[in-house]
Amino acid sequence: GLGDVYKRQMYEYEKDSEIIGAHCTLLTPYKGYSEGTVVGDFGNKIVVRLSSGKEVVEYRDEVIIYD
Repeated sequence: GLGDVYKRQMYEYEKDSEIIGAHCTLLTPYKGYSEGTVVGDFGNKIVVRLSSGKEVVEYRDEVIIYD
């Protein structure tokens, strides 16, 4: 499924990205959650693991990333 594709890509990108593991905030909360951690980096899109445990794909410019 799509999730597996993202997981595979995530591991490929993980080594090259400085934002993996960074704390972040979604500009538009997902089901009430906005705080999370960057777990994947696809360039203009990133994967965020929210404090709820849910992983969502967001455009980078819709997420505030703290380094």
